[in-house]
Amino acid sequence: MRICSWNIQYGRRLPDVLRAVETVEDFAGLDILALQEASAHEGRRDAEQIAAALGPEYMHVQATAQRRRGHEQANALVWRASTLGPAAAPEVLQLPGKDAVTMRRAERTLLRATPPQSRIALCVELEGLRVYVVHLDVIGFAHKLAQFQCVLDDLKARPAAPLTLVAGDLNTFGPSRPKLWRRLGRAAESAGLTNLTAHIRRTHWTGQKLDAIYALADDTPVQHRAWTARLRASDHLPVFVELAQ
Repeated sequence: MRICSWNIQYGRRLPDVLRAVETVEDFAGLDILALQEASAHEGRRDAEQIAAALGPEYMHVQATAQRRRGHEQANALVWRASTLGPAAAPEVLQLPGKDAVTMRRAERTLLRATPPQSRIALCVELEGLRVYVVHLDVIGFAHKLAQFQCVLDDLKARPAAPLTLVAGDLNTFGPSRPKLWRRLGRAAESAGLTNLTAHIRRTHWTGQKLDAIYALADDTPVQHRAWTARLRASDHLPVFVELAQ
């Protein structure tokens, strides 16, 4: 199974995104594409256009988190229906805002100085597979941890799936040194998740590592390889994982 997670920056360079999924070898045979900061262009949602570019066997769902400067900001999932079947009704988890999180005064002051944002996780149930498409807030350590924990709590409350994926832009700004985000890593580990992208050094053109793909398999260790593609279709690099269970 081949998985990709990609923040496409409001689809500002959507023609380049579409060209990439049609022509770049990394997208060949793609099963799952988790999108963050999807939007809409010329009356069509980005996920719809990307699914069409990948081919007729692909389906899509897109859920709006907020509108910023007149543009839709959404999480979306595109998948190959010929192998994964149709989806159950997708669910949207509203992630906690800054007023719902206990944090230190310095962090709260910083959050008050930034425009409020609404963040969601999109949960889609497919055949033998559950996928969370996650986009955490930009600012805050305790704040992001609380948002990530909301996803983990939802995962724990559901019946076990043969395979669960948590993919998206976690906004874990900074280089790849794990000590910067060890609390988030510990939370994922305690939920049984494996970080499939732990060795990737950067996922953004600034050199930061913001994006990740986690997996939880019900019975066997997850054998995988992970990589990024150096594309200029967004400020984020698409992150790929190839699973062999």
